[in-house]
Amino acid sequence: MNGTLLEFFQKLKFGETVLIEYDPRSYPELFFGLIVKYAEESGLDTLVDDVLDTYPQFATKLRLMGVDLPEARVIKIGGGRFTEGTVVGKLEVDKYSAPLGHYSRVRDMAIGGTGNHINPVVGIHKLAYVLNQRETLSLLTSLSSFVGDQSRIALYLVNKTVLDHLNPGFLREFEEIATTLAMLDLEGENLSLQVIKAANPELMRKKYSMGVMDIIDWLRD
Repeated sequence: MNGTLLEFFQKLKFGETVLIEYDPRSYPELFFGLIVKYAEESGLDTLVDDVLDTYPQFATKLRLMGVDLPEARVIKIGGGRFTEGTVVGKLEVDKYSAPLGHYSRVRDMAIGGTGNHINPVVGIHKLAYVLNQRETLSLLTSLSSFVGDQSRIALYLVNKTVLDHLNPGFLREFEEIATTLAMLDLEGENLSLQVIKAANPELMRKKYSMGVMDIIDWLRD
């Protein structure tokens, strides 16, 4: 092993689009919790893009583990039946896949002048159920336009099983857009992250791991 999951976050660069592909059995909610808690510990604001009520699902699972996440600002994309955090903007799914301006205006209002922030994006794989090919291409174009945005580190958590089944082309294109690509999996009692490619050469082909109980204990502190 080459370090803990927290060390992985420390080596990311502002301007990055980070793609984390996860197995649905690998506790993605714990990894999401690590992102939010790491941002708080680092003095950085968090802006969550919550696609189709995925953030509330994660938060509910974490509470069942005895974990309450730090407060975060949220842009709701579709959904809306369940909420978590402080909702600072809303978009319909078709607006999220529309030309860049729709999302940019909501995001700019949400972050204001707060400067650098961490931007976890959860549930984007669910769009494979509802977007047609043209809308998917528009979404990919929008995602690529944010690469290099020095105000944020964006971390997209995607269910690889869903995308491999519904839209593998979307996943392959997203992998090309991403500046850093890593695979999240559960290995015994450890949550493991294997880096495939990275903007920071220090991350290249490294593996980061933490025990599930160690993560829960850290999130509870």
